[in-house]
Amino acid sequence: MKYIVFCFCSLLVLSSCIFLKPSTEILKIKYRIVNNTALHFTNISVFSKNIGTLKAYDTISYSAINYNSLKQDPLFYGIYNEVNYARYLVLPKTNNERVTFSIDSIANKIIYISTK
Repeated sequence: MKYIVFCFCSLLVLSSCIFLKPSTEILKIKYRIVNNTALHFTNISVFSKNIGTLKAYDTISYSAINYNSLKQDPLFYGIYNEVNYARYLVLPKTNNERVTFSIDSIANKIIYISTK
């Protein structure tokens, strides 16, 4: 009986090691920010990293981060006209994928950001 239980447990352990699903967690993100508005943003922060300012119709070149969901928020923060704006960002589906976050407009104190 002990032999059967041991074989069964060993089989479970081996099968769990063999049939592991590949990790789908995003580890590296290459992103840039495009301002498609006539607005000048200050104190911009993306993925908990301070970017600085973003002038009207300006683009910040691609930047790569090692993304850790426990330490970094997928959020855009920015200030325009002494009003704080924040928006969750859509993460890319695969690692090392280039993504562009485009600031499209502000309406009713809501910032609209598209992901391409």
